Amino acid sequence: MILDAIIGLFASIFGALVEALALVFVPVINLIAAGVEAVVGILVSGFSLGRIQGKKIESRSPASAIAGILPSLLIVGVIGWLVIAPNVLNRDVTLIAVDGHSLPFAAVIVHTKDGDEHKRTDRAGSIVIPRFSIAALTVKDPRYVEKTWRKSEIKSELIVGRTILGSGLDVLADHLLKPKGK
Repeated sequence: MILDAIIGLFASIFGALVEALALVFVPVINLIAAGVEAVVGILVSGFSLGRIQGKKIESRSPASAIAGILPSLLIVGVIGWLVIAPNVLNRDVTLIAVDGHSLPFAAVIVHTKDGDEHKRTDRAGSIVIPRFSIAALTVKDPRYVEKTWRKSEIKSELIVGRTILGSGLDVLADHLLKPKGK
């Protein structure tokens, strides 16, 4: 019984989507048919193609018209929320060292209203943080000088100083990652 209701729900949503697509594509198909008729009519006299007729709309009450549009609006709203919400609610911050290199896998503490959250940057030194509930952002990694930015100081790129350990590791990494023979 519940399965029937779920199938009915998806069938009604699919029907509403098909009707909405038909409102867009029926005039386009009729226009293409008229173009084909015009081209073929030059060569063959009396040639005609049938047209697709739209569904005859009977006089319906405003409530039933709104009820027909509501599922489509709901679907568009949910899809819009899933696509747009992450871009609005979160922001991307890149951490860069004083020498211009990014900070891969740096330990970061995101201070929010709900508490502290420990994260690491990705390979490019970027991290996704909440846009509205953040209070501060702290870099706490032995390779970099510990620094805290308040909400008003956080920009898309933040500059961090290196410690002696971080500088030494970078020199060692540059030396070991050189191609053979150079």
